[in-house]
Amino acid sequence: MSSDLLLAVALALAAASLFAVTTNLHRGAASAVPMSDGGPVRLLLRLLRTPRWLLGSAAALVALGLHTVALRFGTVIVVQAVLSTGLVLALALEAFRERRRPARREVGAWVLVVAGIITLLGLAHPHGGKSIGTVALAVTLLLAVLVASVGLLVGRTRLPRAAVAVVMGGCAGTLFALDAVFLKALAMAAENLLSLRSLLDLAGFLIASILGNLVVQRAYQQAPLRHVLPSVTAADPLAASVVGIALLHEHLAPGVVPVAGLVGGLAAMVVGIVVATRGVPGDELALLAHARNDTGDERSSATERART
Repeated sequence: MSSDLLLAVALALAAASLFAVTTNLHRGAASAVPMSDGGPVRLLLRLLRTPRWLLGSAAALVALGLHTVALRFGTVIVVQAVLSTGLVLALALEAFRERRRPARREVGAWVLVVAGIITLLGLAHPHGGKSIGTVALAVTLLLAVLVASVGLLVGRTRLPRAAVAVVMGGCAGTLFALDAVFLKALAMAAENLLSLRSLLDLAGFLIASILGNLVVQRAYQQAPLRHVLPSVTAADPLAASVVGIALLHEHLAPGVVPVAGLVGGLAAMVVGIVVATRGVPGDELALLAHARNDTGDERSSATERART
């Protein structure tokens, strides 16, 4: 494993820890807002005046800086996968804080998530990657708008709230993977951030970040975190693998084994995420990280990043 990859993994782990704190604070603030108080935009405007949410955003700013530097040294596939450890870190921390011994199933699920990441890193060897071109930029922006539209409109259907929250979470995780595309482009152009190319990447990042934040905050209103955060956390690395290969030209090592490593690693992560959160009360998941997203809310701090 190269020194650049090791640095990227270490930075992504640090960012995942801070994103876990952000998720805790953001979810607590969003869940206190009644659904009757209006749509997602009004929700976000109200949260911007909430101290707890702002504190979470401050933690997100630091995490975002670490995330950005990690993307400079590693691929989107690797960095977004490592960020998924935020779920494991959050649940382990919750168990420690409550002085309870985690069930064997929980520990097994945590190990499965970590094993999936190790498999991805050890067998797939993702490498390469470059800033996206103009056409790919437009496609990414279009995808962000379409995914966000699905995430927000599904809330108007007659589906059960839990199902709606899962779909919204998946859309938010996908949006966080898309904003990582733009974030990596910015990280790679750190020496020339005032160029038109960099400004376009920044605009794309802000759009995807804000849309992802709107979707995930709305999802937090719909159902407990046990429904929202697993789908956010699982969707992020899955979508990142697709966009990393398709848009950023990231490559796997040649042969069948690397492909199997990527698919198997991602599958293990998704299964581990689902099993780790099954049966855990929603409030106990409040420390979960995201991804992304969630993970999600930190990205909305993106406004301040352009703030993040």
